[in-house]
Amino acid sequence: MRKGKKVDTVPASSTNRQELARMMVGRDVLFTTRRKPQPAGEAILRVENLTVREDHGRVRLDNLNFEVRAGEIVGVAGVEGNGQFELVNTLMGIQKPTSGHIYIRDVDITHFDILQRRKFISFVPQDRGKMGASLSAPVWEDAIMTHHRLNPRLSGWKGLLLDTRYAQEFTRRLIDTFQVVLPSPRSPFRTLSGGNQQKVVVGRELLLQSDFVLLDQPTRGLDVGSMEYIHDQILRIRSEGRAVLMISADLEEIFLLSDRILVLYRGRLVGNLAVEQTNPQEVGSLMLEGQPQSA
Repeated sequence: MRKGKKVDTVPASSTNRQELARMMVGRDVLFTTRRKPQPAGEAILRVENLTVREDHGRVRLDNLNFEVRAGEIVGVAGVEGNGQFELVNTLMGIQKPTSGHIYIRDVDITHFDILQRRKFISFVPQDRGKMGASLSAPVWEDAIMTHHRLNPRLSGWKGLLLDTRYAQEFTRRLIDTFQVVLPSPRSPFRTLSGGNQQKVVVGRELLLQSDFVLLDQPTRGLDVGSMEYIHDQILRIRSEGRAVLMISADLEEIFLLSDRILVLYRGRLVGNLAVEQTNPQEVGSLMLEGQPQSA
């Protein structure tokens, strides 16, 4: 099926992944990485001794130390429920750490509120319908979310008046740049396909031009064509020198895009591996057991 119409019917035994993707999307889809080697720059995100402990004492993040450098994609792998949720929430200021520090460049943002952090961080949340957009709002309102607080041209006089003409221009630029397919910028966000909803959220965040980009399950639930497009955008911002931290439950996606892989196990960082020096078997063992598989 493509755009509500049957394209073809084929026996499962006589087709393959590439052919199915071509029929679904209407063009060839690349499943291999186009990530080119490039030297990483200075540390943009630095996490030092980060610990999150619940009120009853259970440790959710246990003394994490890592950094993400300019021009680098760092993937976070782990069985879901091993600290990824707490890591994202702590980086974004939704959850307070018990101890430790978070730096963007040399600025300690540990005690910044969410809006203060948004000046430094582009954030694509796991659930775009709950955290990334308002489903009932028109697309143009979701497109300017956060920008209306940070962009003087949008916020107007003392942040109280919205320049609606510029908001429409901004939305049109986002739609054109990120190839969003929709009837109108005034269409309710919920009427867009999942792929086009994600393009709006990703486009909005990348247009913030933040040095650090936090991606939480950026392609979950998307069709192969939308996945390929989002992957291309992630690789593009890497080539521009931005630092990317990507949480993904898809190990294939982690290996496809990442320069380094962090592995979380029961809230501990049990692996910090260059992607060229590891393999899915080693990472999978760290995810499941917290240690490499014995020879």
